[in-house]
Amino acid sequence: MFQSLRQLAERTGSIIAERPFAWGVLAGLAAALVLLLVFLLLGLISRSRKLRRIVIPSEGGELRIDAKAVQGAVRSVAENFPAFVVRRVTLYGKQDAVDLEVAMDFRGGDADVSLSDLSVRFRAAVARMMTETFGMEKPARIELEILRSVASIPDSAAESEPAGKPAEPVPDSESGPSC
Repeated sequence: MFQSLRQLAERTGSIIAERPFAWGVLAGLAAALVLLLVFLLLGLISRSRKLRRIVIPSEGGELRIDAKAVQGAVRSVAENFPAFVVRRVTLYGKQDAVDLEVAMDFRGGDADVSLSDLSVRFRAAVARMMTETFGMEKPARIELEILRSVASIPDSAAESEPAGKPAEPVPDSESGPSC
């Protein structure tokens, strides 16, 4: 085989010199694979996972609150916000941080209050409930997701038509080519 490390290095250098492009591509693929593995490993380490319960440490032991109890409490808070219809409440967490994801429909309601103002009030009410009811010192991070908006938007075409007169159909030749 090779008598010395020097001969091995010379032989490897000559192989690389014969096909530098192929070895460059191989080195690039190896580097990309290593980076992909590093990112996957970091993602697995830092990912949040779905929680079945919240654990709150206390003096005599731990207080374990089931996810269904939290869901029910969030739904009871939502009853005070008629513009929202709660569809799903999910708990996510890692280590000692808890994320509460609330997916809901927006029905509209009071025209003077915007969706962003209502969401701020809803988050504050949920955080207050979590602190007062469950005794969480560090309240959960609350994410809201609006799935549908069923708020009524006035139709400008319907408002511009006279009330008793139906719209007349326009023949295809006058309206241009159809798709």
